[in-house]
Amino acid sequence: MVQHILVAHDLSPDADLALQRGAQLARQSGARISLLHVLDERDPGCDEQAARALLGSRLQQNGLRDVEPWLRRGHPAEEILTQAQGLEADLLVLGRHHRESAQGFIGTTLERVLLDAPAPLLLATIPGNIVYKRAVAALDFSRCATHAMHCAWELLGEGAELHALHIDEMAEVHGPDYEGLSLQQELFDQLIEDIQPQLPDTGALLSYSLHQGERNNCMDAALRDLQPQLLALGSHSRGELSSALLGSLARQFIDNPPCDILIAR
Repeated sequence: MVQHILVAHDLSPDADLALQRGAQLARQSGARISLLHVLDERDPGCDEQAARALLGSRLQQNGLRDVEPWLRRGHPAEEILTQAQGLEADLLVLGRHHRESAQGFIGTTLERVLLDAPAPLLLATIPGNIVYKRAVAALDFSRCATHAMHCAWELLGEGAELHALHIDEMAEVHGPDYEGLSLQQELFDQLIEDIQPQLPDTGALLSYSLHQGERNNCMDAALRDLQPQLLALGSHSRGELSSALLGSLARQFIDNPPCDILIAR
């Protein structure tokens, strides 16, 4: 279970959402929480005292009066990774970064942290007072996707539902492949049967489904129907995202998240 949550805060409103979510998950799980702000190494005159005061007020607003923020100076991605490793955090929470950048997700602090994060990374985009009641895990047959599903499960409380979604990708113009679908269903049923006993008893419920078709269409339809507050995706090491299901989808959802996004390796 989650024991130590590290929230990285860049003093933006988006980072306030990350702190709200981190505080909510800490209350729900009983985990410790740490707050990190990285002072811009390119601006030696940046006001550390003002940053500390703002972070202190945000902590109080979230009922975290006993938490002292960590302030470090340097490159944001490097410092976040260093502190996550040193503090042995098992969940990183960030807000959206550089939302208006022409580069989008590419080259942002978020991407660079994601490439080497020692723990699952949660991108917080919705208010933290909205407790997760529905989560979707995009589940292929990779270890990282299974890990993401496990991590998402641990963020759910009593009565919440996690829906594991597998996509048998094919061009819809060719029509359904019933034989291939039957084989995929058999394999997916076995995968769920293997995973289910490993999930801790959190009071959450597990459901699953298999969809055949073009992955973007299948994902869009599932998200539209299920309306999750959390989407869990797996990524391969060194940032190479799962070609079986995710590929460019992960970048798409990170850049334009429909809800909170959890990425695990």
